[in-house]
Amino acid sequence: MSQDLLTHADLAQAVGVSVTSIKSYRSKFPGFIPVASWTKPLRFAPEALPVCRRIRELFTQGQSVAQVRRELASEFPENEQERPCEEAGAAFAAGISQENFQEFFKTAGKMMQGMAALATAQARAEQRLSRLERALEANALALSELTHALQGQARPSERPRKVVAVRGAQGTSTYTLEDRPAPEAAASGDAAPPAEFLGLPVAIVTERGEYLGVHGRPPLATFAQALEAQASGPGSWAREGEGFALSLILGGAPHTLRFEARDTPSGLRVALLAGLDLDRKAVTPAFIQEFVRKMREKMT
Repeated sequence: MSQDLLTHADLAQAVGVSVTSIKSYRSKFPGFIPVASWTKPLRFAPEALPVCRRIRELFTQGQSVAQVRRELASEFPENEQERPCEEAGAAFAAGISQENFQEFFKTAGKMMQGMAALATAQARAEQRLSRLERALEANALALSELTHALQGQARPSERPRKVVAVRGAQGTSTYTLEDRPAPEAAASGDAAPPAEFLGLPVAIVTERGEYLGVHGRPPLATFAQALEAQASGPGSWAREGEGFALSLILGGAPHTLRFEARDTPSGLRVALLAGLDLDRKAVTPAFIQEFVRKMREKMT
């Protein structure tokens, strides 16, 4: 024994019990067996020896923990600072001081507050990002609408004409030559959409009813060409109600895409991909959105 201080082993040898029993005594009655030195191994004052002997005697008589505590309180002084509370009893039993235990709870509380603040900040950031994406989408549609409007204003109302003077024996005669538009390339199928319809930007509607345009705002004609580039052979157009349907083979399976001319909430005229049949079965709006996203990646 060093400096008259006793270890668990010293107390166990003096009382005639195991070290485990001494540790059990202290876990149940720490106020009566206070630690004198927190070095390793723990050390106790000599006053702890008669307390341990009395505890063994009372337990040998068959008394309960509560009865032993009452007897100890009437015979020995109790260290109030090491008296266990319901919340901290397990920690004190493990050899953690009250000061360290309180510091642990303070640190844990600060960590929980920090995690809660981080979760709140993340949720707010996601909301702001969602609003920003919707605003950018609306601005892109409005810009596309403005571009089409400016193009319409810049388009001449009459075809350009050229006046040619021909000098002959009877004098000079003038003739007006009109430039004729080049014939449009024949589209596959029996009912290809008109050029005005093919020039509309492609858009879809999400499950929440929001209009989304294809990246780059390609017209329907360009989008159809990209589809045919991935298909097994050219596609076939057909008239369906107020819109048009494009049928082709993609990945070995028949696909039918139904387009309709629609006005977005901002007033932009678009070619809406209103429906998609895969192997003659209609798919969900979520599938359409993913299908268009993959096609957009292949177009870039």
